[in-house]
Amino acid sequence: MVNKDKDIIEKISELFILARYQYLILSELGNYQTFNIYKNKKVYPLNDYVIQRHLEGTATVGVFSSNNHTKFICFDVDAEDEDKAKWTVYRLVNCLIEIGIPDDDIHISLSGNKGYHVELYFNNPIKNGDAYELYLLVMNAGDLANIDYGQVEYRPNAMKQGVKIPLGINFKNKRKLRCWYVNYDKGLKPIRSKKYILKIKQMDVGIIYNILERERDVLEEVEVREVEEVRGFIESKYTPLKIYRENIGEKETIEAIEKLLHTGLTTTGMRHNSLYKLGKYFRFQGLTNEECYQALVEWMGEQDTRNYTTKWDDGIKDIQSIVKYIYENEISLTIEEKDLFVTYEEMRQILQLKSKNEKLLTYCLLIHSKRYAMKNGNFYMTYMQMSDASGLVEKTTRNLINKLEHSGILEIIERNRKVKDENGKVIKKEKKPNIYNMNIEYEKEEDASFRVVYSGLNYTDSFNSCILHFYDKKTLKSMLPRRHYESLVKLIS
Repeated sequence: MVNKDKDIIEKISELFILARYQYLILSELGNYQTFNIYKNKKVYPLNDYVIQRHLEGTATVGVFSSNNHTKFICFDVDAEDEDKAKWTVYRLVNCLIEIGIPDDDIHISLSGNKGYHVELYFNNPIKNGDAYELYLLVMNAGDLANIDYGQVEYRPNAMKQGVKIPLGINFKNKRKLRCWYVNYDKGLKPIRSKKYILKIKQMDVGIIYNILERERDVLEEVEVREVEEVRGFIESKYTPLKIYRENIGEKETIEAIEKLLHTGLTTTGMRHNSLYKLGKYFRFQGLTNEECYQALVEWMGEQDTRNYTTKWDDGIKDIQSIVKYIYENEISLTIEEKDLFVTYEEMRQILQLKSKNEKLLTYCLLIHSKRYAMKNGNFYMTYMQMSDASGLVEKTTRNLINKLEHSGILEIIERNRKVKDENGKVIKKEKKPNIYNMNIEYEKEEDASFRVVYSGLNYTDSFNSCILHFYDKKTLKSMLPRRHYESLVKLIS
């Protein structure tokens, strides 16, 4: 009976092993061999003795999922050099956090070459199809599918591709490096202790299902809207944008980032993540990519050099990569979830507009401004976002914006802003979204006698239901065009 490292062996079994009938062994010669008890009766199942050899460094174990389920998902990051591998891990982890994975549930280990394994461990097995759907979601969110310097692969695949578990030796590497877990907050520095694995907790699979359900709902909304457009009919309803429903941790709030801006680096290993957060913050504030780059360089120049180990020239290259990624992929802050209020006075002003589409688009702009406006009330919203939120085609939203400006309910602070590259040169045919400010008389929320609360992820109330909340049928009949009134009456009956 194996007694050495018994607690670590049990933890490995808990986190990784679902299908003991098949596994991989990477020998000291650097050769992989697959063992399957159903194909070779002389082979024994994956047991504690094999895992003990893995920890001792005499043979490295790789595992598969079962035919239908998996206990974990691994994003296998492989890049042509270590710096690009690190950058890909940062990019990947930020994507995971932004779609709703708690940062405490993301674990990273060395692959033994130039790459890393980014892994999530589940408290209950999930279907392989669901795990792969999550992988595709993250790959699309981070634009990681087509990187030209390496790849991020999905593991494990049942019967196809196994994956080495952490804490073993990669015998394919001449240095025979051990695959330690690494510290994300300290520049992916190896945690040279096998006992670190004992601190890992499996994440609640409910988090995964909620993320997938949310994404499926978004896709279904888009598909339904496309069908309605083909039929020449679009239901007048407000659709919350995907960015409203992304989760965010306490470390990503505006208050936390502003504190980082003024406090600066306090320890080593924070540099890259701090620059990434600040880059998102500067873009959120409306800075151009060149302005963001300059602001990050200035901030970096003010930091105590004892708190980062990267050479200055390498740090500048990293800033360039961060800015390019943030602006090319339109990465911004997701504001901390909070209740949003629509008051009677706000709806009264909206309903004074002429057409139903003007009312609907103004409502969408109002909601967007409540979540994203800066302290001076300015905000930006792309025409594509307006189209997604309102269900109106993009060309219609462009025409309506001019009408709303003419009506006085919307002020265009700056329009036709040009996109510039890192050298300040205008990029042809590309424009930044206009900057707006709502000219709506706001009531103080605490004084509002009528209000509709949009809380957390429950953005289900439509534009029409908001109207119905504030007005009775008799009042609506006197103030709305016949067709709009009749569509509302149908909702009541």
